[in-house]
Amino acid sequence: MNTMIRTTLIASFVFALLITPPASAALIAYEPFDDAPVGSDVQGKAGGLGFSGGWRAGGFNASISNNFDIANGSPTFGNLLREGNSVSTPAVGAISGITRDLASPLGQADSTVYLSFLIQPQGALHGGAFNGFMGLTLESAGEPELYVGKPGGGAIDRWALEDRGGSRQHASSVLTQSGSTALLVVKAELFASPNINDKFTLYVNPTPGEAEPASGIVKQDAAFGVVQGMTLYSSGAMQFDELRIGQTFADVTPVPEPGSFGLLTVGFAAFAAAIWRRRK
Repeated sequence: MNTMIRTTLIASFVFALLITPPASAALIAYEPFDDAPVGSDVQGKAGGLGFSGGWRAGGFNASISNNFDIANGSPTFGNLLREGNSVSTPAVGAISGITRDLASPLGQADSTVYLSFLIQPQGALHGGAFNGFMGLTLESAGEPELYVGKPGGGAIDRWALEDRGGSRQHASSVLTQSGSTALLVVKAELFASPNINDKFTLYVNPTPGEAEPASGIVKQDAAFGVVQGMTLYSSGAMQFDELRIGQTFADVTPVPEPGSFGLLTVGFAAFAAAIWRRRK
């Protein structure tokens, strides 16, 4: 093969490696908050996938919704894949919330899905109304609704699952810490029958890229009905990012493809060798 042709082919191979992103997980919904400009209101933003419409004012008894803004960059957690910016809110003196509807509601049939997000308390811990709670609510048509995050009552210093409003709380042993990012993953085993309690298992800070933990914090004390959307629900100061819903634990805890760097190194080495031979 002509040296120039060989060099061109290798260069094309290396370029393809550079511009081709890693294979994406089989996600049901994903919100990376990859929006601009920094400092703008999250309401009305409609990025990501798997949602119907953009973020809007929402959440039970929420009277504030304009406190959620696009923040620069993303909180880090191990080698979890992250994209773009994030969302932040200061501590506020009342309940605040913004809601986004799912394109395909969850729990219409018996199913198991996984949910994950990054959350970082900021400023004075427990600041804001109701001890500065912060987290995510799974929106149902009626009561109860599941809340995941830092509670406003009970174990206010630990990550927990509870009914939105604070009842039937199941707290982990992991403390919430200002400036420390947590990865919260929930396995949701949903049943279409209202006579069967849904089962939720909370994993706090699992290792991305590894197998699903053998145990977690289990909540199975109510039937929650069909999950129609997600609400960022808080009164405390926080940074929030990488909201994922998938079919497996691996879907919602993705890491960079393990072979990407090796292939790129081989490609560059071959390219350099071809250039050297041509010049020689």
